[in-house]
Parts: sequence; structure tokens; C-alpha cells
Amino acid sequence: MVDRLKHYGPLASRAKSKAEYRDIVDEMIAEFKDSHFDFLTDEDQGYYLMDGLASKNPATMPEIGAWFKRGPGGYTVQMVLNGSEAEKAGMMKGDAITFVDGKPFSPVEGLRPDVGKMATIEVERNKHVMEKQVQVDSKPTLDMFLEATKNSVRTIDSHGKKIGYVHLWTQADNRFATTLSSIVYNQLRNTDACILDLRDGFGGRPEGYGDPFFRPGVELDWKFTKSTMHQLFGYQKPLVVLINGGSRSAKEVLSYVFKKSHRATLIGSNTAGNVLGTSPMRITDWAYIEIPIVEVYADGVRLEGKGVAPDISVKEEFDSNGKDLYVERALEFLNGKMKG
Repeated sequence: MVDRLKHYGPLASRAKSKAEYRDIVDEMIAEFKDSHFDFLTDEDQGYYLMDGLASKNPATMPEIGAWFKRGPGGYTVQMVLNGSEAEKAGMMKGDAITFVDGKPFSPVEGLRPDVGKMATIEVERNKHVMEKQVQVDSKPTLDMFLEATKNSVRTIDSHGKKIGYVHLWTQADNRFATTLSSIVYNQLRNTDACILDLRDGFGGRPEGYGDPFFRPGVELDWKFTKSTMHQLFGYQKPLVVLINGGSRSAKEVLSYVFKKSHRATLIGSNTAGNVLGTSPMRITDWAYIEIPIVEVYADGVRLEGKGVAPDISVKEEFDSNGKDLYVERALEFLNGKMKG
């Protein structure tokens, strides 16, 4: 550690911008090869996620309902949230983003001038360049993910069966556990099976999220003098959980629980293997550092670097037209299971 500080300290002290300082610190952090170890400035989307976890009054972030991954060649779309402006504009996971309003793209400062307005975003997909007109909003990051979770809910009619679907984008606070329970007990209560999508997004805590699916499916009637309230106590219909390399942290623990208990069939690809406990720490008025502080074991197995493997592996996630092949495989599996 001392040798690293001796090497990177002088480089960081000569940095001429937040982005340059962040890149130097990130280069040092990468040498540790641990997940949940990051340095985030207010020019990074992750900063606003950390602020949502650490602050009672989190800062708002310019957003179009997409999350971006920074690489050597610029930014690519890592997630497109359900019901978002990015989804409405037809943006897809894996799209390369080159320009916004004719200027080099960045997901925070690049969008900030367009809050409340339409932005022209240049997208490259399969060597084809296109322009997207996208409305830019501003809100706390966790609110954005909570809205997307609610917007994801749908019922798919498949071979005479009703298959419920919900994408849980993060497990960051109690609002998400309460929302998932409410969705299962209300919008999805009369479905024949359910798909719980744990792909991408972020972790949090695993406790409570599996409760609706492990409780017995009992219908309760609360009879009052002039009315009756109906309540579903649990959901025991067939369940598929979708996972991929973006399923991380607490989502991996939850996936492990579903797999170990045989309550659900996991479909997709191996989870990230990013399973360390952490807590964001503000170090300046413009930066957070995230440091791993807790090892996480499941049945004595260290999930960090290992992750959780699916029961049914699907190599390709989306086809060239954007069709979700993981969902298609889940429907095929559930139809076969219910037919049998």
C-alpha cells in the first residue's frame, strides 16, 4: 500500500481536473482487484448512487433513464431502465454514445445543460450511427431505479398462461423490498408463474426480498361490517430468476438463496462475483470513496470472484433487433413446466 501511494500520490497531486484525478485513483484501486472499491466524483453517475445511500437529502442527477459504462473509447450504454426516456427513444444496452448536442458525451456534465429540454444524442450501433432525441430529467438516482422497477411490471400471455414479470433494479433500501412485495401481492397475484429479473442494476441488502416467494400462497379474507379486504399471504407459483454478469452484490446473495432452496430456476449467465460489504464515505464535497469492509460467505463459500451460476445457461442476451432472449428462454421453460 505504501509503495502504491508513493507512486500514485505525486501523479494525483498534479491532476488538472476531477476526471484526471479520478482516473489516477481508479488506476491505483484496480491493482487491488477487489469489487466495491471505487472513487467517484460528482461528474460520475455512481457518485449520485452513493449520495442516495449516504444522504437523507440526496443530490439530483441529470438523467434519461440509462446508465453508462466508461471505457477507453468513451461511453457505452450499460442499462436501459423500464419506462425511461432512453427506452422510449429506442436506445439499447451496448450502444456506444459519442456526442450530445454535437459535443463529446459524458453522462452527467454532458446532459446537465439539457435538463428539462430535449437533447440530441448520437448513438453508434453495429457501425451504424444514428441520432436520438431524448428528454432530459433530473432526480435522485434511487428514485430513478424505483420508478423503473414499478414501470417494469407486466403480464405476458403465453400459450394460454399468464406469466408475471418484474425487474428489480436494486435492493438499496426498504422501499424496494416493499415495492416488490406489493407488486407480487397485487399486480401479479393472479398470474400462473413469475419471472423475477435481477440482471444489472445494483445490490444493497438481501434480507426480505425473497419473502413473498417463500411464504405459502394463502388467500386471506378480512371481513368487516360493510366490506371485505382480500389479501395474498405468499406466492408459490413457478418462479424463474434472470441473472447475468451485471447481477452483483446483494443480488448474488439472493440468487444463491433461490438456487440453494430450489425455489426458483436461475436462467441466464454467471453473476458478477462482486460480493463484498461496503459503505460509501464522502471525502470532499465533490467525491465519495467506496471501500470494501466485509467479506461475504454463503454456506462457507466466498462468492467474491466466483458468483452464482445459472441452472440454465443462455449465451446471447439480446438479438440484433433487441429481443430479450433470456425472457424468451424463461417463457419456454415455464410453459414446459406448467404443461408437465
